[in-house]
Amino acid sequence: MMSTIERGRMRFERTCSGIRMVCLAVLLVTAGIVSGCASREDSVPKGRVMVLGIDGGTWNVIEPMMAAGQLPHIKKLYDEGLHGILQSRPPILSPVVWTTIFTGFKSDTHGVTDWKTSQSTNRRVSAIWGIYSERKLKTDVFNVPGTWPPEPVEGVMLSGFPLSGSTYAGNTGEVLTSEQLDAGRTTAAYRDSLDEIRSRTARLETGQWTPWFPGKVPSRAGFVGAMRAMRLAPDKIYLTPLYRTDDGIVVSEPRDLRGKISERLREPYIPEGPGWSRWAEPDTADFLYAHLKQVFDIQSRAALEYAGTDWGLFLYVMTLVDRVSHPYWAYSHPDDYPDLDRDKAERYESAVADAYRASDEALGKIIERAQSSSNGAFSVVVVSDHGFASSRDKTKAIGAHDPDGIYLVWGPGIKPESGARAFIEDVTPTLLYMMGMPIGDDMDGKPIAEVTADLGRAVKTVDTYEHGDRRGNDRPVDDATWEQLRGLGYVDGAPPRREQQQLQQQQRQPGGRVQGRVAPDNKPGARAQDGAAPDNKPVRQAKPDKPANPAKRPDKAAGQSRPRVQPKGQQCRSPRGAGAARIAGDQTR
Repeated sequence: MMSTIERGRMRFERTCSGIRMVCLAVLLVTAGIVSGCASREDSVPKGRVMVLGIDGGTWNVIEPMMAAGQLPHIKKLYDEGLHGILQSRPPILSPVVWTTIFTGFKSDTHGVTDWKTSQSTNRRVSAIWGIYSERKLKTDVFNVPGTWPPEPVEGVMLSGFPLSGSTYAGNTGEVLTSEQLDAGRTTAAYRDSLDEIRSRTARLETGQWTPWFPGKVPSRAGFVGAMRAMRLAPDKIYLTPLYRTDDGIVVSEPRDLRGKISERLREPYIPEGPGWSRWAEPDTADFLYAHLKQVFDIQSRAALEYAGTDWGLFLYVMTLVDRVSHPYWAYSHPDDYPDLDRDKAERYESAVADAYRASDEALGKIIERAQSSSNGAFSVVVVSDHGFASSRDKTKAIGAHDPDGIYLVWGPGIKPESGARAFIEDVTPTLLYMMGMPIGDDMDGKPIAEVTADLGRAVKTVDTYEHGDRRGNDRPVDDATWEQLRGLGYVDGAPPRREQQQLQQQQRQPGGRVQGRVAPDNKPGARAQDGAAPDNKPVRQAKPDKPANPAKRPDKAAGQSRPRVQPKGQQCRSPRGAGAARIAGDQTR
C-alpha cells in the first residue's frame, strides 16, 4: 500500500512536470516557433521599401543605354546596388506575372491565370499590400496590373489595367479626314461630340495637340468622358479614345481619390492608355507614342504626389516601356524584320529608347521626392515582369515578350554586385525580409540570397499569411473588359463564353443544376432551356466549393510539418489546394 509520503511525492512531481510543460509552451509561442498563422501584430518592419516596376524592362536595352551615358537614375541604382535577371514564368501575361511578383505564389495557386481571369476578384491569396495594410502600416499602390477593382489598403490605391468600361467604343482612337469630320462619318463614341471636336481642331497646326476636352454620350446616363485630338496632316486628325472620367467607374481606393488627384494635376487621371492592336495601320506610329507618353506622365505625376508621404511600402508600376515596345520594337531592330518599311524605321527607331528615358526620368523624380521628405531612410527595388525580344513571326513588325526581366535592389546595407538569377515569385519574400517581416512558408518564392547575405538577418518564417477570409473566383472578365483587351492588342477572338463557365460550375454541383440556367440531363454541351440569361448579361454564379485541406510543401518530409497554434479569431488557410476549375489561358502574347 502506497504511503502518504509517496503519494505526496508523486503529486509534487506531476505538478512540477506540468509547470515545466506550461513554461516550455509559453517560450515556444513567444519565440513564434509554433505559431501557424502570422498574427496581425507580428513583427514591426525594420525598413521602408519603394518598389518601382518597369513593365517589359530588359537589360538588353538598359545596359547599352547606360554604357552610352543615358538613364542616369537607373545607372546610379545599378552601380551602387544589387542587380540581376528576374526570370518570368509562363504564361507571360502582365496581370498574371505582376500578381506572382506581389504575392510570392505562382499562378496555379494565386488564381490569376490568363486574360480571362485577370482582375483582383480572381486572386485567391493575399498580396503584399494586404499583408502590410493588415498591420495598420501605410501602403500606397499605383497602377499595378491586375488590381481592378481596387481593394481597401492602409493608404491609397489607383488600379492598374485591365479595367472594365474605362473607355467607350474603342481603345486606340480614330483617324478622320476633314471630309469625314465635316460629314459626321465617325464611330458612335464621337458622334455626339462632333461640334466640340470641329471647334477644338479647327486651328490646330500639323503635329499639335488639343488640351483635354469633354466628350458626351447622351445614350448613357451619367457618362462623362474626356479626349484629346492631334492634327496629323492638313486634312487629317487623330482622336484619342473617349476615356470615362465620371464616378460610375471606380478605379481608386478611397473612391474619391481619382477625383482629388485630377484636381491636383489639373487634368483627368487616366488609368488605362491607348492600345497598340492597330499597329499595322499607316498612321498609328505617327500618334501612338505621343499619346502613350501623355497618359504615362499623368500616372507618374499621380504617384509623385504621394512619394514624399509617410508610407512604409510604396508600389508603382510604369507600363510605358511595354506599351511602346510592342508596336515600335521592330523600328529599333530593323535587321530582324526583312520586310520592314525602312523609312518608318528611320523615323521611329528611337521610340523604345525614348520610353526608357521617360521611365528613368519618372523613376528619378519619385526617388528624389521621397529622399527630400523627412520620413526616414528607405530602400528601392526595381523589377520588371518580363523582357522583350524580336518576334519570331517576321511578318508582324512587333516586339514579343522574353522571359528575362530585371531586378535592382538599392539601399542601406546592400552592396554593389551582380546577383544570381532570381524568379518572379522571389520578389515578395525578398520585400518581406527587407521590411523585417517573416516569409510565408507556403509561398513559392524565397528571398534573394545576396539580399539576405548583405543585410545579415536571420530569415524568419510563418506557416501562412492566409486567414481564410479571401476567396477569389474563376469567373471570366465581362464582355466590355474583353473588348477593351482586344483593342489594347492583348487578346483575339470572341469574349469568353458563359457556357464554359457554367459547365465548370455544373461539374462542381450535384444534379446538373447551374445558377441562371438549367442544363438538361447534366450532359456537357446540352443546350440551355428557355429563360436562360443571354450571353451578353452576367449570370449568377454559385459559391465556389469549400477549399480542400492545404497541401504540404513538396520539399517538406512527411510528418515533419510544424505544429500550428491558431491565434484566437483567426483561421489559418494555406491557398494550396483551394483551386476551382480553371479556364485554359491564352499564351500567345
